[in-house]
Amino acid sequence: NLVVDVTSSHQPGMVYVMLSRVCSMEQLHILDKFEEGKILLNADVRSEANRMTAVSLNSNPCDWMNPSKVGLRVCSLNCRSLRKHIGDVRTDPVLLQADVICLQETWLEKEEGETGDYQLEGYQAFFASVGPGKGVAVYAREGVTRPGGANMLTEANIQLTQIQAKEMEITNMYRSQEEPLPSAAYHLRNLIDPESNASLVIGDL
Repeated sequence: NLVVDVTSSHQPGMVYVMLSRVCSMEQLHILDKFEEGKILLNADVRSEANRMTAVSLNSNPCDWMNPSKVGLRVCSLNCRSLRKHIGDVRTDPVLLQADVICLQETWLEKEEGETGDYQLEGYQAFFASVGPGKGVAVYAREGVTRPGGANMLTEANIQLTQIQAKEMEITNMYRSQEEPLPSAAYHLRNLIDPESNASLVIGDL
């Protein structure tokens, strides 16, 4: 419990400091009376708070976070186990601005993504899963992909998931160190359509 004497306050910020020491109203006991006029703010603090507000990301969202900016938003993240971090993905305000979310190192077992609790509301999910330390997932916002589903490659040392978005072909790839680069390039050449207007390869290579 905290007992405070608000009437004794004589400096800006004192009442704020007093009241900030409690975690619930039940802990707070105010002697005599609560004088609102005793709540004073230092002029320098007010000026700095105004400056910080003016330059904050809240007041100046980047193009990624600005819903008025039109475009296809694609993000990539090595999530190091979707099993552990699906809750983080579901609540991350930056990730959820994306039209297409590409995750690597999902650590999911074969078909676990389709049968487990790994769906995101408003997104269609595609998984290429081979177990610990590997695997990819692609979440495409509903209406972003063209009909036809996704192309998949699921091998021990390389996993690919490719979707056809309206604007471009997007390939999410995870390559283990044991997969030779020429072999990875061969798989990409077989998967990417050279006639496509735009092709994006993203992931952990």
